[in-house]
Parts: sequence; C-alpha cells; structure tokens
Amino acid sequence: MASSSNVSALLKQLSSASQTLSEASNKLTEQIKEIENSLAAFNLGIVAWVELRRTSEEVEEKDGTKYRLQRIERLGYSKKNGKWGLCASSGIEEFEEDFEWWLLRDAPRGLRILAVDGIPKLLEEMVNRAKKLTIEVNSKTDQAKALAHSLRAKPKKAGE
Repeated sequence: MASSSNVSALLKQLSSASQTLSEASNKLTEQIKEIENSLAAFNLGIVAWVELRRTSEEVEEKDGTKYRLQRIERLGYSKKNGKWGLCASSGIEEFEEDFEWWLLRDAPRGLRILAVDGIPKLLEEMVNRAKKLTIEVNSKTDQAKALAHSLRAKPKKAGE
C-alpha cells in the first residue's frame, strides 16, 4: 500500500504534468487556429475530408454474437455552426450517420494530435477538389452562355 507521503508527492507531480500538458495543448490549438485563418483567407468554400486512421473494434451482442467493426477518424475542411474551419470526425464505418464531428480546435486532444499529420493530405484533397470544381464551373458557364445567347435572339414572327 502506498504511503500518504508518496501519494502526496504523486499528486504534486500529477498537478505539474496536468498544467504542462494543458499549456502544450493550448499551443497546439492556437496553431490550428492559425492554419484555419490562413485557409479562410482563400475563401474556397470547398468541403473536403481525408481519412486519418482506421481501426478495428470488436463488439459483442447480448446473445454473445461478436462483430468486427471499423472505426474511422477523419480530418476535414467544412462549415460547422456557420463558420468554415478544420474539422475532425470519428465513428463506426457501418453507422456513418452516427459519426461525431467537431471543429478541430474543439475535438478531443488525441484526435487533434493525430490530425496534424493529416493536414498536408487534406490540403492536397482541397486543391484537387478546387481544380475539379473549376472545370465544372467553366463547363456550366459555357452552357449558360449558350442558353443566354439563344434567349437573346429575337424570335421570328409567324410567316416571316
């Protein structure tokens, strides 16, 4: 059994470790906000998600039946609560409608840490989506131009 002086020393260490971890976590969150501000300046308005990690989980039903399910953690850029930002999601692949998602700065610490390595992959996905969307917009612009031109043409009266 641990002595009370040993427990007291451990609690002091725990307090110090907690404060140090909290400060480090706050610094990470500040850097995430900086990245979000930089991305917001581009005014892309493009939703993009990339997978960060996939893990297998075993679930056992009351009747003893076991299932192996896939947990997926993702990093994205999306609009949440009316504001564009980096987002994180976590959930079971087979129940995608139940995924939880947060602004990255509000996500659980472990997910924020994991997400940092995925940011370059997300930026690449955003570039690819922007390029594809530009092609689509240009195509629709040409289509709209042709429609507008045909509508401007004066209709010929019957018998002309």
